[in-house]
Amino acid sequence: MTKTINTLVEDMYDVIEGKGGWTDAIGSLMGEGIATVANQRFGKPQEPRGYLSLSGIGSPCQRKLWYKINRTNDADKLQPNTLLKFFFGDMIEELALSVAVAAGHKVEGMQDRLDVHGIKGHRDAVIDGMTVDVKSASPFAFKKFKEGNLRDDDPFGYISQLSSYVYAAKDDPLVTNKTAGAFLVIDKVNGHICLDVYDFEEELKTKEQEMLAAKEMVAGPMPEYRIPPIPQSKTSPNTKLDMTCSYCEFNKICWPEVRTFLYSTGPLHLVDVVTEPRTVEVGRDGN
Repeated sequence: MTKTINTLVEDMYDVIEGKGGWTDAIGSLMGEGIATVANQRFGKPQEPRGYLSLSGIGSPCQRKLWYKINRTNDADKLQPNTLLKFFFGDMIEELALSVAVAAGHKVEGMQDRLDVHGIKGHRDAVIDGMTVDVKSASPFAFKKFKEGNLRDDDPFGYISQLSSYVYAAKDDPLVTNKTAGAFLVIDKVNGHICLDVYDFEEELKTKEQEMLAAKEMVAGPMPEYRIPPIPQSKTSPNTKLDMTCSYCEFNKICWPEVRTFLYSTGPLHLVDVVTEPRTVEVGRDGN
């Protein structure tokens, strides 16, 4: 009996519980996949990618895309902990797709190269005829996927990213569902799995214009607009970088006035410092 993507998560849980499907061959293929990614990640220094990609054109910040193309070498150097975090995500992707195969679902097109209007990218997979992007997420981010709230809170442009992959596969015979895509998400702390499916019929109507506009934008002058800072807290007069900006590798050149302070929860990038934080400031006093 052919399975559909509707039962993917429960079927994956059955495999994880040892109820059948897992084989030595699948385990070996997963190991080979992880080894290949490790060689790619650790075999040489990681260079910044100075080109438009399908995963990047949906960034909420046009300046970030412009910097990526025009000031590639000004990006913050990726730190070892960040590189290792990326590799954790790679391993989770290999694991998730291997379990999906063991669960009896049709997994194809893994890491196929896509090219639309000269904008390139690699999709994660096609499962049961649907374009799927695999994500590993914190419990907080996982909740957003599980509840289907990504359209309302998408600081990293994931909706545009996945819809771009769907658009790029419009003539791909592996993809039988031409308007929908799904995020297969693993909670990397608690081990929960969810499948967050979206209908991109409306996005696909304007996808070509979106791609061409992104190409035109990066070829022109730097956009003036920056995502505005937000309050540090409900009671603080200070402002901090929006989440999108705080994770951006170009925030230091985009916001030269920003000051970074170390809190127990991690670094905080403050723009307007009205009340001086009682914590260590990075870059001051030799820190």
